[in-house]
Amino acid sequence: MKEGWLIKVITYQSEAVLRILKSGQVYRAHKSLSFGKQYGALVDILQLNCESPVFGCLKYHRRCTNGKVSSSVKFLLEVPAEKVKLTEYSVWADFLYAQKFTLAEDYSHVAGLCQELDQETLDKMIHSLQKQKRPWQYRIPQAVLEEIRPEWVIKYQLRPHSPFQNLFV
Repeated sequence: MKEGWLIKVITYQSEAVLRILKSGQVYRAHKSLSFGKQYGALVDILQLNCESPVFGCLKYHRRCTNGKVSSSVKFLLEVPAEKVKLTEYSVWADFLYAQKFTLAEDYSHVAGLCQELDQETLDKMIHSLQKQKRPWQYRIPQAVLEEIRPEWVIKYQLRPHSPFQNLFV
């Protein structure tokens, strides 16, 4: 992607993120309790400068989600191309699963003898995640950002709340 270009990214976030951005502050994701190892691996693989990545999808491209499950605000961002890393969604999903079979302290090595995963397959996944291609070269491109800056927000939309939202409070 060429420097100076702007890329339209759709991301689904919480209302807390909206409050941060409305106050003029930059949003940076905190380390995930559930996926800390995996997100840390992706930060390392993509050489990001953050604790945890922010995920999105590209406007006008196939998407893997509509955001209804996890978040209540849909954001449309215009992000400088040099601030967007792309991965193939299916490779990322496979990599998440593969992390069950890697060394606890090293995401890039298969733990012992494993029938589910071999080192060559893991190496190919990591290489695929690292390699940056043009957006249309991905089947389902996943945008990965270090942060969300208030000036990138083109518009946002509050999502309707689930009728089950207050059952688990």
